[in-house]
Amino acid sequence: NKISFSINATDLYEERTGVITVTYGEASDSVTVTQEAKQMPKEIEVTAPFLIGVYYGDYAGSNYSYYIAFSSSDYDANNPLYAPGWKYFLDVYASEAPADYTNIRIPNGVYTLTADGGVANSLFGNFSIYKEYDNSGLETDQSAYTEATLTVTDDLVKLEVLLEESNEKHIVTYSGDYTILDKRSMAGGVN
Repeated sequence: NKISFSINATDLYEERTGVITVTYGEASDSVTVTQEAKQMPKEIEVTAPFLIGVYYGDYAGSNYSYYIAFSSSDYDANNPLYAPGWKYFLDVYASEAPADYTNIRIPNGVYTLTADGGVANSLFGNFSIYKEYDNSGLETDQSAYTEATLTVTDDLVKLEVLLEESNEKHIVTYSGDYTILDKRSMAGGVN
C-alpha cells in the first residue's frame, strides 16, 4: 500500500531531478522528483593586516613545514603566534626549502587541504584551523576547515576556506612583506 524512497544529500550547487517509475503487472506510473541544490556558501572577503608564521624545516622527514597565520595582529613577544585577534592558521607543506633563510618565504604554488600530514603542496587538516584570542591570549572561538586552498605568488598570498560550523566561504588575502621566524632548531629540522 505504500512505497517510500530516500536519497543522500547532494554536494551539487544545482538542483537535480530524477524519475521514479513503479510497475505492477500491466499498470505503470511515474513521478518526477527534484532535489534542492546545496546552498551556496556566503562569500566573505577579508584583507589580513598581517601574515605571520614559523618555519620548521624538514623535521617530519619529508617535505618542508611552514606554520603560518593570516592574522589581525602582529607577533606577541610572549606567544609569537597567539597575539589577540583572529587567525587563519595553516600547516603548510612545500616540496622545497626556502631560497633565503634570512628572508623566509612560502614557495609559490597552490596548496590544498588534506587529512595526510607531510604531503607536498598540502595544508595538513589537523593543524589548520580558524581561531580567535582575547586580549589575555585566551582562545575564545575556533572552527575547523572543510575545504581550503592556499595560493602563493610573488605579489599575493590568498586563502579560500570553508568553515566547518557555518556555510561561509572566506576569501582571505595578504600582500606585502611578511616575517616567518626560523624555528628549525626548536623542531629538529635540518633544512
